[in-house]
Amino acid sequence: MTTREIQQGQVIFQSGQKINVLYLIVKGTASVVYPGGCYILHSGDVIGLCSAGCKVAYAEYRAEEKLTVIGYSFEPERIKEMIDGNSDAIRFFISSLFRQLKEIFGNYRRLKTECNELYDHFMISYQDYMRLCGKYNIVPGEPDGYKELERLSLERDMPPWMRGYYSALSQMISAWDVRKVENDFVSGMLLRASTDIHTVAVLCGQMDEYKKNICQIIMNEEGTNLLELLISLYGKAVQKEGPEAEDVTAIRRNMNEIMMRLEDQTIEKPVYGDEKAIYEKRIEEAGKQGERTRSTERIWGEELPDAGVLKDSLTAILSYAGCSEELNEAFRENVKNYKLSNNKNGTEDDMRLLRQKLTKEFYQIYIAAFKRSIKEGETPQIVKMLFNFGYVDEELAGIENARYLYSIVNHLPTAPERGVYSYYEWLRAVYEGKKEPSRNEFDLDYSGYLIEQRKTGNITRQEEKELLGDYTAKVIYELENVFPLTNKMTYGRVSTFCPVFSAHNVLKPLDSTLVSADKVELTFDNICQKDFGAYCREMLFTAPEQGIVREFLNIEVRPDVILTPNIGVRGVMWQEIEGKRRTTPARMLSSIFQMEDLTLILTRLTGEFRWEMCKRVQGARWNDLSERSLTSEYFDYIQFYRRNNELSAETKEKIKNDMGRARNSIKEMFVMDYVLWILYESNGSPRLNKVARTILFTYCSFSAAVREKLKINPLYRDLVERYDIRMGQKRHRMDNLCQKLRSMGKAIPVEIEREKQYLYK
Repeated sequence: MTTREIQQGQVIFQSGQKINVLYLIVKGTASVVYPGGCYILHSGDVIGLCSAGCKVAYAEYRAEEKLTVIGYSFEPERIKEMIDGNSDAIRFFISSLFRQLKEIFGNYRRLKTECNELYDHFMISYQDYMRLCGKYNIVPGEPDGYKELERLSLERDMPPWMRGYYSALSQMISAWDVRKVENDFVSGMLLRASTDIHTVAVLCGQMDEYKKNICQIIMNEEGTNLLELLISLYGKAVQKEGPEAEDVTAIRRNMNEIMMRLEDQTIEKPVYGDEKAIYEKRIEEAGKQGERTRSTERIWGEELPDAGVLKDSLTAILSYAGCSEELNEAFRENVKNYKLSNNKNGTEDDMRLLRQKLTKEFYQIYIAAFKRSIKEGETPQIVKMLFNFGYVDEELAGIENARYLYSIVNHLPTAPERGVYSYYEWLRAVYEGKKEPSRNEFDLDYSGYLIEQRKTGNITRQEEKELLGDYTAKVIYELENVFPLTNKMTYGRVSTFCPVFSAHNVLKPLDSTLVSADKVELTFDNICQKDFGAYCREMLFTAPEQGIVREFLNIEVRPDVILTPNIGVRGVMWQEIEGKRRTTPARMLSSIFQMEDLTLILTRLTGEFRWEMCKRVQGARWNDLSERSLTSEYFDYIQFYRRNNELSAETKEKIKNDMGRARNSIKEMFVMDYVLWILYESNGSPRLNKVARTILFTYCSFSAAVREKLKINPLYRDLVERYDIRMGQKRHRMDNLCQKLRSMGKAIPVEIEREKQYLYK
């Protein structure tokens, strides 16, 4: 038994640490933090007592004030010896035990109530959302994780007798003279009770995870969530009814109630504050955009072309494509049936079969129309609407939507010279030889595809040679092997995909979702202002005549972004380079009308590009830790996180849950972390654990402006200092090279000057 002082803020026991001493608090307070809850210990309480029956502490004990404590050496097997001779301390041990039992039982009951209330509120909110979607003829979305969500059910719940048992035992013991109670009884009770407390603490942790899971379905940093769906519905309702309408008020009230409930949950308050501010701004913007669209609709007759020019669009498209009468009639009939359907996203067999027929016929007509367009100089505007938007019928598209498409089809905000293509512009670029065809779903480029065709006997060697230079064959390969798959992937909801433009997919005003070259370029600029090396690749530079034998320099190559003709919710990182040259642009795809946040989508695609480009450079050794790289270090971190002593038990549990969200894909896990890295960590809002943060800081380093801002935070200070040392060596080497060239009277190549600028970013 010893007396000691513990300074404020000091961690007394960490979760997972073996407890070999129990501390009786004489003065001060300490906190007990476990998954799902926390409470405060005061004078007369015993630190570590509730972990006495376990091999290690399951909670973290920290001094909230400067503590004066009496320490009792402790081993579970020798607890009786500790109690012998300390009869005065026994009453403190027992009273502290029951106070802590009361705290943890109370937390258990509170969590159970919150879980059930949160589940009920979510289900009611989602049902209201579904009802209003039906009222406004909107296809309802589904939050990620909704299908797996069930009412709270604990596999091994707390026995119903336990709480009453300890309550009665507390009352009984309070009437005893504990100094006369057998030490065997006291020892057994302390160990037994601490084991039961641990059981309840585990249940609290499970309920806390359940709550967090529902909170993720309601509001998360990526993917579809309830608030996203409500914001979309809110904008649509304002557009239809005006800001004072009853439904609009109800939706806004529902969103406010949801935000208040989230604020009450035990989530990280600063993180929630950031998220809340973002969502409140988006709600405001959705309302303003809906009102603007509503105002515009009232005067569209003056601003947009007359609906007469769109009459019988399907006939004009079929006539231009020149397909067989049998195909034309079948497509007409299927479009008619699709228009008449009240549930175009239905999963019934007849609806699925109808979508399959439409899809097959659509691509046949699309290819036939494109073949004619490359032979003729002029293409009718309605046919261009087919190429760029998947448009086939004015009634199916909605007459106002069709008028808007007609008004923009001749001046789309794309820019092939800046790497942003409409799908028709992309196909023209392939046909004109400006771009090589993309890889197919088996990762074969055009030449590899022809080799496979020759090996399987579909073409001869002579035909292979001719097809290699046939630009028409190249563009048909792109249309048949790449277009159908990428069109479905960017649409996002693959089980209900149909390539024809339909009003039921328009969840937001079209003008607000149209992807432009300016939007894409601005988003990439913002990403590269944080991760300045995101699209940089190493190239070998030699200039023997200037005394430069071999230097590896970084060059930036921004990706090509191809806009598929649909209304979608996803982006696709299709290939990281063109052919085998590493200095060629990557290829990314997005719907031309993007219903999701373009910044989030392009940030995700940048993360995917980072991963795939590293794998390309590293080759077969991409996950070999003996060659350190982004992929090898991250792969090692995820594969062995359970053994990593730098990670707490809570962090390991979070990694396990995140891997479940990532469908056990290490690449997807990295992309999720990269999104947090760019959107939050770059602004000084920590979201990653220490190991993941170190890996990303090493290989996806922030720019100088961001690093300077983060230096004041202890979490980043060491990382910034190590980075500066590492880059200082490279800068010193480059400065020496430049000094050497000057001393020899030789000009410094532009490539070297560019590399110097890169090293100081």
